[in-house]
Order: sequence, then structure tokens, then C-alpha cells
Amino acid sequence: MKLERIGSFNSADGHVGRTEPGIDASSVVKAGNRIFMSGQTGQPESGMLPDKTDPAEFAERAMDSVSALLDQAGASLADVCKVTTWITDKAYRPAVYNSVNRFLSVEPTVGTGIVTKGLALPGMMCNLGIEAVIPRPEGHKRFREFDTAQWFDQNKLTRRSCMVINTGDEIYLRGQTGTALDGSKQYGPTFTPEDAAEQADVAIRNAATLLEEAGGTFDDVAKLHVYIRDRAYRQAIYQVIGHHLGALAPVSTGLIVGGFARVPILFEIDMAVTLSKGTPHTRIRSFETTAQYKDGQDLRSRFSMAIRAGDRVYLRGQTGLTFDGEFMGKGDVSAQVEQAMSNVIELLDEAGAQLGDICKVTVYVTEREFLPAVEVVIARHLEQVRPCYTAIVIDGLAMPWMQVEIDVDAVIQR
Repeated sequence: MKLERIGSFNSADGHVGRTEPGIDASSVVKAGNRIFMSGQTGQPESGMLPDKTDPAEFAERAMDSVSALLDQAGASLADVCKVTTWITDKAYRPAVYNSVNRFLSVEPTVGTGIVTKGLALPGMMCNLGIEAVIPRPEGHKRFREFDTAQWFDQNKLTRRSCMVINTGDEIYLRGQTGTALDGSKQYGPTFTPEDAAEQADVAIRNAATLLEEAGGTFDDVAKLHVYIRDRAYRQAIYQVIGHHLGALAPVSTGLIVGGFARVPILFEIDMAVTLSKGTPHTRIRSFETTAQYKDGQDLRSRFSMAIRAGDRVYLRGQTGLTFDGEFMGKGDVSAQVEQAMSNVIELLDEAGAQLGDICKVTVYVTEREFLPAVEVVIARHLEQVRPCYTAIVIDGLAMPWMQVEIDVDAVIQR
């Protein structure tokens, strides 16, 4: 299997006055029947954002692009499995979601919705992360379909969704929060670490139930994305994760975000699941958090730096931390991203992959002004690779001095 890279752009496009080079990227990378896509923002083709902004207009343009790109890849909107929706203001949610929903009315999808501090350009209002799989003849299996409008009285939203999709190779889960699976109750309704821990406990129990219904287990979980409303909740949440997952040691990326679908939600967890089918995932550089973090964090969890699941390679979100737990480049975002990319290169090699196998890079920065310096370093390392690329301005990372985190998805070519 060879990767097919479709469409091209440079991450500096549309940045008026920017002199630093950006990352040469692809709009889509096709790996067999799996479609990776750069985040779609609805930025006009001119590169200039309109004077008057309308979140519905941005979402419509973004979905027009999604539809066209899927068509170029030999796929369709019916093949979309998951949508991760980033918005910069919770007030944009109905307009963005309803615009997206009009395009995805054919088949239910799973979703995760995050409110974040910003996107690559100041005027951007949404970023749509699309994951699609061209189905086998037997089609995808969808579980627990529901109407979003009936979920906690979100009657402004028109969407038929589902909790789980099994493609035969992967399982896609809806982002799980502290909400009962039938939407009947919100757990942990106040704003304390204890409430955050209760929500995490409910979310992970929900995930276990959904995986079982779809034919998977926690052994199949390769990566976690842990979204937290306040860094003060982090320790309590990770201790719950560690309790449930024990020695399974997935890779993980942890982000501090501005909000979720509803105010009482303090935490949301995404799980990337590749079915092992009798061949256990290879876990690379597994570690106890007490050994990795030398700043007193008591997370009581076990993670890996990389996981190889068949041809798929998942990496832990990489920052300025070395593999020995030393932090490089405090106050220097360029030094942090250099360390992160050094880690990426070494981990890919240990997993039997190389830079040319990278399908997608997602960069999280705590300030938009860091993006040029970050992208210069990444561009130098990934010259001629042309991965899909998404940039998100996040509210925070694991520790206050972390300014950048890099996610990498790869598929080993045969």
C-alpha cells in the first residue's frame, strides 16, 4: 500500500505580512481505504477572510471543501465516520453544527465538539476534523443512533448521530463525557476536581460499554485525546484513567480547552481504536507517569510513547520533554518544537516507520504568534513529505511552560 497525497497548500497561505515559510501540506492523504484530511476552516480560496463573518458561512464553505476532497479521493460524504468540530465561541455551535449536518444527512456519524481559544488565523470561526473510511462491501456498522435535538434539550440542533461506528478495522467512538449513555443524566454537575473525576469515571465506563457492543475492548485502544476544562482537574482525571486502563499503556495527548457542548462538562475523552484481531498492538517505550514527570504530577497512569497497530503508528503528543522526562526550551518555542520533532523521528524509527509514512500532523500552540516559528522547524524536518496539516490555538497544555504539542499519525507503506 502506497500513500496517495491529494491537493497541496502551504500553511503560510493567507497569513498577510508573514515572511517565514510554512509547511508544504496535502489536503488529503489516502492510505488504502482510510482518508486523512487537513482541518477544513472555510477560509476563502483568495486566502483573505471576509470583513463580515458568519459561522454558518464558514461551516458551509468548509463542508463544500470536504465534499470535493472526498470525491477526489474516491470517497463520499456517506463514508465520513467522525467529525471533530473546533469552534472559537460556544455561541457559534448551532450555526456550525446545523450547516455541517445538512451535508451529513445520509449516514449518522460520531462526533466530538470542542471550544478553543483560536485557530490559525484570527478571523477563523471553526475547524472541522474529518475522518472517513471507504467501506467494505458489507458496510460500516453503526450503534446507538440518536437525535441530537433530543439530547439535553439541544433543540436548536438538527442531527442524526450515533455513538459508535465499526468499519471492520477501526472503531470510532463519540467523544465521551460525564453524561449517561442515554442522555438522561449529567454526572459531576459542579466545578470541583471531585466532579471532574466522577465525569471521567462515567466516561470511561461508557467507553467500555460501547466498545463491547461494537466488538472491541480496551486492548484495542491505541490513543487517547484527553480534553480538560481546567488544568486543576488534570490530576484527578488522569488518576481515574489510570485506574481503569491499568497496564494497557495507550499513547495520549492531553489538552486544556475553553469549553464543551454544555457548561457542566469538565472533561471529554476521545479514543482511537484499531482492532487487534488476535495480534496485540506493539507498545513502544511504555512508562509510568511518576517516572516521566519530574515536576510532582501524581497522575498514577501508564502510557506509551508510540503504538504500532498493524500498519498504523500512533505517537504520543510530543512536546519539549525528552524521553527521560527533562524539559527542553522553557520560554523558547523553537527549542521545544526541535525536541518534539527529534522525538517524532526516533519514535517512528523504533516503530518501523519513517517520515515519509506520516499522514497527518496536528500542531497545538498556546499562542497564535508561535505558529510561524513552529512551522519553520516542522517544514525543515518534513520537506517533501506533504502531510495533512491542522493548527489549533489551545487554551493550555499539561504544564504552563509548554507552548507547543505535536500529534503525528502515520501508516507504514508496503
